[in-house]
Amino acid sequence: MIAQEDAVESETPQSRRLREFIKLPIEERRRILAEQAEQMVEHYEEESARRERELWQGGDIVEY
Repeated sequence: MIAQEDAVESETPQSRRLREFIKLPIEERRRILAEQAEQMVEHYEEESARRERELWQGGDIVEY
């Protein structure tokens, strides 16, 4: 079994941020998630992002 100290040392920056996020009060987590969701809405509504998405998502769907 892995010692807790070893597990914390091998933790990635992403998992460390997630662990800290989970420790926040639920109200703060909801506020952060709502803010991030709003930023994503703005991103996906940008014309350049829409065109880029259409390029890789567009085209005919071919089923074999």
